[in-house]
Amino acid sequence: MTKWKTIIIIVLVFSAFLTGCSTQFGYRFADTYLEWQLAKYVDVSGQLETDVDTAIDELHMWHARSELPRYRDFLDTMLDDLEHGAVDAQRLFDYGGEVFHFWQRIRNQITPYAQEFLPRLNATQRTQLIKNLRDRLQEERKEAQELTDDERFERSYDRAVERASDWLGRVHPEQRRLLRRWVQERDNSDELWLDYQAQWLNRFEEILAEPQAETFAAELHDLFTQPEQLRSEELHAQNAENRELAVAVILVIYQSLSSQQKQHLEAKLREYRATLTDLINEFAVTTD
Repeated sequence: MTKWKTIIIIVLVFSAFLTGCSTQFGYRFADTYLEWQLAKYVDVSGQLETDVDTAIDELHMWHARSELPRYRDFLDTMLDDLEHGAVDAQRLFDYGGEVFHFWQRIRNQITPYAQEFLPRLNATQRTQLIKNLRDRLQEERKEAQELTDDERFERSYDRAVERASDWLGRVHPEQRRLLRRWVQERDNSDELWLDYQAQWLNRFEEILAEPQAETFAAELHDLFTQPEQLRSEELHAQNAENRELAVAVILVIYQSLSSQQKQHLEAKLREYRATLTDLINEFAVTTD
C-alpha cells in the first residue's frame, strides 16, 4: 500500500507513520511529525488548526492505548509459533490477514475525523490539497518511468536482501538465490497501483467538491474504509498471485534457517516486543 493516497487532513500520514514506526523516540513525537507532514499538503490555521492538532493528539493516544497492546499480542503469537515450529503456509496467510485487520482499524478510526474536518476546508484549501496530492502522484509515476527493467529488478532485489538481513542476519547464498528468483517471478504491478491511486484521487476530488452534500459522509466513509473497490480486476489478480508467491518463498526460506538465523529472528521480535511494552506502559492510563 502506497502512503501518498492516505494522507488526507490528519488522516493517513498518521497511520502510515505509526504503522512504520519502530523506535520509542519516533513514536513519542509522532503527533508533532504528523503536524509537519500535514503542512506539506494543505494550510490550516485558526480554530481548524487547533481542532486538527487536538484530533492528532487523540488519535495518537488511541493508537498507543488501543492498538499497541494488539501488536504485542500479535508478536507473542508469532514468537509462540516459532518456538513450537508451528509456522506453515496457512499461518503466514493468517499473519497477513491480521496485519490488514490492524490497518483497517486505523482507517475506521480516522474516517470520522476526516468527515468532520474536510467540510471545513474552504475552496482554496480543497484545491491546494488535491493539487499537492496530484503532484505527489506525478512524482511517483515519473520515478517509476525513469527506471529501466533491470534497474527496477536490482532495486527490488537489493531491498529484499536488505530486509532479510535485518530480520535474519547474514543471508546465505541459497537464500539469496531464492529471493532473486522470487523478484524475477512476481508480477510488477507498479503501473496498476499508480492507476488505482489515480482512480482513488479522482473519486476523492469528486466527493470533496461537494462537502455539504447529504451523501458526503457516507461516500467518504466508503472511500476511506473500502478503497480496494477501486482496484482493477487485473490488480486484484496480481495481488493474489504475488501473495501466494511471497508466502511460498518465505516458507522455504524459513525452513532453511540456520540456528543463528532463528536466534536472530527471535531476538528481533523480542526487541520489538520490549519496545511495545515500554510504550504501552508510558501511555497507559494512570490513576492517583
